[in-house]
Amino acid sequence: MQDLLAELLWHNVKIDEAANRLCQTLPGFSEAKQAYYSLSEQLRKIAGHDLYDQYFAQLIRYTGYEVQAYYSLGLGLRADIIKALEV
Repeated sequence: MQDLLAELLWHNVKIDEAANRLCQTLPGFSEAKQAYYSLSEQLRKIAGHDLYDQYFAQLIRYTGYEVQAYYSLGLGLRADIIKALEV
């Protein structure tokens, strides 16, 4: 049951695709994306590929928790349900 709920809520390709389409329509998104990629490449050149990848992996891990929390609250899920899902 936990896996099913997690799959429906967080590992849903349709939601990912819808979010991507929405982002494409938001004013400033394309510019923000380009600026991110440009800065990312600069940092990779300075820090080196391995250190940058470690940093980025930790950033994604950390922000993933925040995204899940906001998404769950937006769905009206209680904190104890979210913890029980262990996602």
